[in-house]
Amino acid sequence: MKLLMAKLLFSQNGRKLIWFIFAPFLFLFFLLLILFADQPKPLPGEYTIGKQLSSAVLQYEEIVHNALLAYGLEKHTALVLAIMMQESGGNMSLDVMQSSESIGLPPNTITDPLYSIEVGVAHFEKVMTKMEHLGVDLDTAIQSYNYGTGYMDFVAVNGGEHSETLAQAFSRQQATKLGWKSYGDPEYVAHVKRYVGTMREGEVIDLANASADFQVVYETMVQFEGYPYTFGGMSPTTSFDCSGLMMWAFRKIGVNLPRTAQEQYNVSQKITADELQPGDFIFFTGTYNAGRPVTHLGMYVGNGKMFDANGGGIGFTDLNDRYWQEHLYGYGRIVDFSGGEGG
Repeated sequence: MKLLMAKLLFSQNGRKLIWFIFAPFLFLFFLLLILFADQPKPLPGEYTIGKQLSSAVLQYEEIVHNALLAYGLEKHTALVLAIMMQESGGNMSLDVMQSSESIGLPPNTITDPLYSIEVGVAHFEKVMTKMEHLGVDLDTAIQSYNYGTGYMDFVAVNGGEHSETLAQAFSRQQATKLGWKSYGDPEYVAHVKRYVGTMREGEVIDLANASADFQVVYETMVQFEGYPYTFGGMSPTTSFDCSGLMMWAFRKIGVNLPRTAQEQYNVSQKITADELQPGDFIFFTGTYNAGRPVTHLGMYVGNGKMFDANGGGIGFTDLNDRYWQEHLYGYGRIVDFSGGEGG
């Protein structure tokens, strides 16, 4: 009897000891699982190859892509080609990315285009890494390719988002500090962006390769670009709110959506960021006090953009904007425009 009681006691204490040892690890595992599950996945690359790029620049597209691939930044190929276009003027310059200064050499010291790309992409990676670390926007990173990474620190303590006003202020500050007449190009972001594909040139806006239903929905929406946002709006006579715009456009292809963003989320087929394709919905939370989780939505149209009706009016919205990233809730599919139907 004593031996049996001892075995039972040891068994109970053993289980308690095992639980005591492993419980903290289990708690940590589930905590990490929750935290990472709530993190929004990166959206697709923001830009497409611009039609304005010269043949002298386009010949390096594959080389630039492969150089970025080594850093996991290949989705920014179009942006780096635009930087190359701005830096080289689109001609057959040897230092195609004007990389010499980024490694402390006088301008145009580098005379090998491939080495210029290698150094330029390495500098771009440094800029992008610091962008992520400081939490500033992509435009700040673009401007920093011209100004140097000190501009990122300047923006980080002045709101975290690039503007031409901040770029001008930093230029004046650096010119005074160095005793120069001027410093860098305060309009560098605008000068680079003129060489990237716009939304109407993007992967989705090539409507000839899109399904007939998507063309109908897309064209129905974009005709209202520039209209004001109207809370509760459901028709052109009143203008639209976010869910009202989706109801109106999808009704054109025989799909009847429920009234609110929350209800449209409820009836959608839930998908991941990796599965996101043109025509899918992106849902947001906490954009106003609605008493329900989902408070806004837009339709994904490619290149990191959605078309929606928000407080700024009806039009294209940059999904990589910090505000929308912070309020991202999930993704849903009502119609699979690549073939079948969802949700």
